[in-house]
Amino acid sequence: MEPTRGDYDMEEVDGINELRERMEAADSVEDWSHILKEYISWGNSKISKNVGIFNMNSATDCPNADSSVESQSSTGACQVPWEDCYAHVSENVYPDTLAYRRRQEYLWDCLDAETFGEAFLSLVSRKRNEVTAVRFSEAGDFRHRGDIIKTDRIAQILAREGIEVYTYSASHKLNWREARNFTVNQSNTVREYGDRLFTALPEGTDLPDSMVWCPHSLEKERKGVTSDEAIQCGDCRLCIEEDGPDVAIHLH
Repeated sequence: MEPTRGDYDMEEVDGINELRERMEAADSVEDWSHILKEYISWGNSKISKNVGIFNMNSATDCPNADSSVESQSSTGACQVPWEDCYAHVSENVYPDTLAYRRRQEYLWDCLDAETFGEAFLSLVSRKRNEVTAVRFSEAGDFRHRGDIIKTDRIAQILAREGIEVYTYSASHKLNWREARNFTVNQSNTVREYGDRLFTALPEGTDLPDSMVWCPHSLEKERKGVTSDEAIQCGDCRLCIEEDGPDVAIHLH
């Protein structure tokens, strides 16, 4: 059975009681860092291991789930058809994924920006590998102004150690002018917002001078390499830096 979007009972989420017990017992930034460690992933087939990933919510509960330009949500319009959303597919295929992301949302809503940021830096201080950036919302999207303000404050804290924060968002109805300290990649074309447009186009499209192909996508399409072999997000900085061209990936 496909999970119900948005109106789930938190009491029925696997692992929530264990998470709550750990949160109630936490009385220091270091304690919180050990909790946060369980909910940060490091890279994937496209993203460098030097980049942390944290989801504010699941794809199933995404505020823009099953939306489009023709049928917009209260926050925006996703450019990806619901049946093609890879994050949503994984939540149906892998049994632990949805519960994990719902616990991420619970943790996100319970932690203030200062505690999250300082706990993340404490976590980074124990890692052997360099951490260069954090991507918010590999699954899901920004729900409201509070998500933007919290992320912006976290970005200020992480900047002390040279760690940059970036995201992709289809929530075009939110006020992105308040995202002053992290990079926002606009992922629909309803209106202009954020720092750049990130969109999918058919291979062979003549790009305007203001747009370039994503190097990861370009290497996969033209060199025939696997996703693991192509240049990784994080090593490529196009979507992380605030200044730069619009970016296109190949439409499949």
